Amino acid sequence: MREGIIHNKFSKYEFLLVEPVAKTPYPPLGLMKISSMLRNIYKNCIIESQVGNLIPKKITEPKSIYFTSLFTWDLKKVVDSIKYYRRLFPSSHIKVGGIAATINPDFITINTGIEPLKGIFDLAEDYPPDYTQNFGRKLNTSITFTSRGCIRKCEFCAVPKIEPKFFVKENWVSDIKKDFPNITIWDNNWLASPNLKNDCKILKNLGKKVDFNQGLDARLYTKDIAEELSHINIDPVRFAFDNISHEKYILKAIKLAKKYTKKEIRVYVLYNFEDTPENFYYRVNLLNKEKVLAFPMEYRDEKEIDKKFSGPNWNKRLLRALKLSLLFYYKKGMITENPNSFKSIYGNTAQEFVRKLYEIYNYDKKLNKKKKKEENEWPEKK
Repeated sequence: MREGIIHNKFSKYEFLLVEPVAKTPYPPLGLMKISSMLRNIYKNCIIESQVGNLIPKKITEPKSIYFTSLFTWDLKKVVDSIKYYRRLFPSSHIKVGGIAATINPDFITINTGIEPLKGIFDLAEDYPPDYTQNFGRKLNTSITFTSRGCIRKCEFCAVPKIEPKFFVKENWVSDIKKDFPNITIWDNNWLASPNLKNDCKILKNLGKKVDFNQGLDARLYTKDIAEELSHINIDPVRFAFDNISHEKYILKAIKLAKKYTKKEIRVYVLYNFEDTPENFYYRVNLLNKEKVLAFPMEYRDEKEIDKKFSGPNWNKRLLRALKLSLLFYYKKGMITENPNSFKSIYGNTAQEFVRKLYEIYNYDKKLNKKKKKEENEWPEKK
């Protein structure tokens, strides 16, 4: 039994796990681990999970309510959710954690009086996820970390604040659910792990499809590693092209990946940080020539809660147009590897790319004006 926790096997406590806003296909792993922890401590407890502000039927007087948070721009909704449940259950202990609460804890404290847990919740970290708490998602994949933290200290990345120390996890296999055919690994930099070869052996023996969802570090992707990974069913293969200075690394990684696997290659492309639209075009155009999928990832300032952030070289019109193009023209926000389609939408040069984005923005603006005009002219029903 963990020190500092009193185990009452006869307790019938109720616990509520709340995800105020759901914006990803994955349920909150932290709350799933907390559920397993609570079931271990309180054998007869009732645990219910909820997305948004509703009261599950089995909950009448929760001992504790656990809130997670993900994106900082959703913190107002997190605060609203906390206040909602506190009004309904004033005697419940409220605990708040997650990525957004770690990055901007003061916002939580100022608006609720609660000091959130920052970083990893150590008491729950070693427990496997409780996959019965799926928060309304239909899961067919196990979720795990084989390591925490990252050896890089990228200025745009929040990982150093959330997981400041890089360390490996020896017990990650306990997170794998036998019934699920897939494994999703959320390591921030798995290729930096000293346990890499042993992890490969385990993954190979498990025989499931593996997705390193956060991407593989192209700077660490060597011929030996590419060959090692060829024995694992990795699908898709993901890299990141965050900075133009990484060009030679990403091209080498793509070449090696194509040599050792036939799986789809996807590359995250950061934009709206210190890059220019022209710089962004250069990178996605380069990936298009390599016939791999580009997955644009917009940088958002962690301090911006009320409004959308525009980087020093972007503006709201360009950001809006790029989002629209990804929404309407491409599947799941990824830029196609088809060169004809790419050129027809984004142009043959960086300058043409910028011009086309403004055209997309202006066209959308006209459509919205027309729609509003038609709505105002439509006769009201009597």
